[in-house]
Amino acid sequence: MALGEGLIDKQGVRHRMAGLLGLVTSYETRKLHLGYRRARLRAPMPGIRAGTALRGHEFHYSTILEQPDPPLAEVDDADGTPVAETGSRRGRVTGTFFHLISAEEPSSPREHAQEEALTLTTGSR
Repeated sequence: MALGEGLIDKQGVRHRMAGLLGLVTSYETRKLHLGYRRARLRAPMPGIRAGTALRGHEFHYSTILEQPDPPLAEVDDADGTPVAETGSRRGRVTGTFFHLISAEEPSSPREHAQEEALTLTTGSR
């Protein structure tokens, strides 16, 4: 949220943030976002290549109003249902509500092949 364009508080007042990402979030109407997540990176992050699957959790009360930047990852909840909080990326800046626990090792030859195919198409390793 701090890296985004703006944050709307409980009273509906918009506050300017760092502006490194286009994200605008709001606390005006609180909604709990809670649970374990699996994120598959669509772009590399420092020390982590694109295609890597990560395990973590999400806990926040804010709502995303605008997210114009490309998604950082494809994110699913513990049941495998996609969630809207995909994170964002703009140049070398990345941001996400996702709190990383650990990287996930490919569990099958198919997942390993998918990871390698993504690496070939994105050029990151």
